[in-house]
Amino acid sequence: MSRPRKPFGAQQPGRLPATMMKVLAAEMSDPQRLRRGKQYAKDGSVLDIIIETGTVTCEVQGSRSTPYIASLEVSPGDGMPLRRDVHAVCNCPDNDNWDDHACKHVIATMFVFSDELLMEPELLDVWRGNERLEHDTDDEHDTDDEPADDLPRRRRHLQLVRDGMEQGRAQRREQHAQREREEFVDPIADVLQAPDGSTLPEIPNLERGDERLPRRPELAAILRDVHRHLHLDWD
Repeated sequence: MSRPRKPFGAQQPGRLPATMMKVLAAEMSDPQRLRRGKQYAKDGSVLDIIIETGTVTCEVQGSRSTPYIASLEVSPGDGMPLRRDVHAVCNCPDNDNWDDHACKHVIATMFVFSDELLMEPELLDVWRGNERLEHDTDDEHDTDDEPADDLPRRRRHLQLVRDGMEQGRAQRREQHAQREREEFVDPIADVLQAPDGSTLPEIPNLERGDERLPRRPELAAILRDVHRHLHLDWD
């Protein structure tokens, strides 16, 4: 399977798993990423999809010229997985800042996968490792302008990209660990230090001045509170 398919007609066999996949996408994301991911899936930004045992991989055209690679990995099991059973990976910059939320490219992958499940619910078993696609099924979905032997090439391409993603994440982890080990040096510490041999000036005690409060009661209350709690420590 390569290019995402668009459902046609209202009577599709996989309405239940398709809906459950969209619910799972909502659970894994925040409203902003969910909205943008749905738009990516709707406007055709998902260029390729490959559904294999344990992994759904998509090429998603984002803001840069080279498409992003988003993968949806799942543990073996039956039926629609829970959130804890799914691991999402993407090589976009947002991948390192998820805060436990999937990026928009992963959400687009899930919505395109939902369309595939809508037309062919058996793909859920393929993804979860309960059944493999027959070779004839692949041939049936090949288009006239895409040769059948193009699918292995695309799989190799996506695998190379996934390997590069893993290597990049390992390098970033090592760089982060190295920064943690390095001793922090304040770049302006020398500027703020008093020159050698100099002494600090004597600062006299400050006398409390007359409180000239603003006319507005709320501002006057704030200023009185500041005067009551303000403390200067020159040491």
